[in-house]
Amino acid sequence: MKYRQILILLTLLTIPFISAGNVGVVIDFPDGSTHIQCINSNINENGYDLLNKISLNTVWAGPGSFGHQLCQVNGIGDTVSGTGCSFSGKYWRFLSLINNKWEYLPVGFDAGNTCWNNNLASFDGHYCSEEGDVIGISYGEFSDPRPSIHNFEDICNPLTITEVKVYVDGSKESNADEDGGDIDAKPGDELEFRITLENTYEFDEDIEIENIEVEITIIDVDDGSDLDDNVNFKDLEFEEDEKETISITLPLVLEDDDYIIELKVTGETDNIEQETIINYDLSIDKEKHDLKFSKLVLDTEESCPNTNNLLSLEVSNTGEKDEPDTRITIKNQDLNIDFNDRFDIDEGDADDTYKKEIPFQIPNLLPGDYKININLDYSEISRKDITLTIKDCNQAPITGNTISENKITTTKITQATPNNQVFQTQTFLQNYAIPILLAIFLFFLIVAIVYIISIL
Repeated sequence: MKYRQILILLTLLTIPFISAGNVGVVIDFPDGSTHIQCINSNINENGYDLLNKISLNTVWAGPGSFGHQLCQVNGIGDTVSGTGCSFSGKYWRFLSLINNKWEYLPVGFDAGNTCWNNNLASFDGHYCSEEGDVIGISYGEFSDPRPSIHNFEDICNPLTITEVKVYVDGSKESNADEDGGDIDAKPGDELEFRITLENTYEFDEDIEIENIEVEITIIDVDDGSDLDDNVNFKDLEFEEDEKETISITLPLVLEDDDYIIELKVTGETDNIEQETIINYDLSIDKEKHDLKFSKLVLDTEESCPNTNNLLSLEVSNTGEKDEPDTRITIKNQDLNIDFNDRFDIDEGDADDTYKKEIPFQIPNLLPGDYKININLDYSEISRKDITLTIKDCNQAPITGNTISENKITTTKITQATPNNQVFQTQTFLQNYAIPILLAIFLFFLIVAIVYIISIL
């Protein structure tokens, strides 16, 4: 049983050392075409195992004294000859992107028992993959041009953080953006991150990025604990973008110190698992004297006359100094509120918070808004208002079956009838004025003709 437990423990201990990482691969063909792919690799995976994961057909020779040799990619290259490739003056060159420049690797894909030490002057061991590597293979002679430059971000991070805007209590922080930066804040401030992401993967326009999430973590800020929040984005197709917002409110009790904010973006495609982290430096700058209402609410903000209500409040010390003999006054003459109290409140103690609940009865007042004034008198003076709305609760509602409504309706109809008749009369005369005049003219003409004939 002990051996089994030891085996499980050893297995668990080795897991972190074989965790996956991404490696960018650039394959340059003689006709000028380029195949670019991001490979999910085990840490310290040799070049032979890594390149066998690409989506193109490969032909290898060996292993020999130099390990496996790459002879063909997608039918381009040389035939296998024993443990090597037949040589025609050209071969598949093995390169690594170092300091944004292609360098020939002095070691092979998997020769030897140890990993190469990344020293270009060293010929011991073989290539071993590391997160963020970009390797290239190119078929040609030694002096032929090397592949075009494509960095790791372009190859293995299809999800681009195009913009990050940071706001502190509604004001934009000019020293923080999508590259990180500095954020200045005070206890109790709200930090808002407005993040825009875009699918910019130019090497495969059919790739859709899925399971996109942004998480923001403020490390060791909440009494030694992390403070975090996250937001999910929709799946993004090529050149599609989306904007989301994350807001985090800082604790009211914080020490004057610097903290790290980590913004982590994750997303995945069929072949790529991306994780991008941006760090911000959060600097807390406390006022020397600063008391804040951490809670100030009415049991109900709208009430009827002659009812009961409750004002609940909490005061926290967010400043650098203790505040002894602090005086609080709460007043509204119309509501018969006249409250006074004194208290001490220490700095830097989350548990030392002044709490009070003040019940009151609302008199028989007219409807309207009534402001309750709260003053804190300590090393500074702080004023705050909260509004209570009194409703007209005695007005009888008008229903469709009341007599008064029927009377109103009848009156409206009676008043409307003459106006309607006048309107109809005016409309009739406007439409038939000319025919009526012609008819009258003809009538008198006929009468005149009859009269003349009778005389003759």
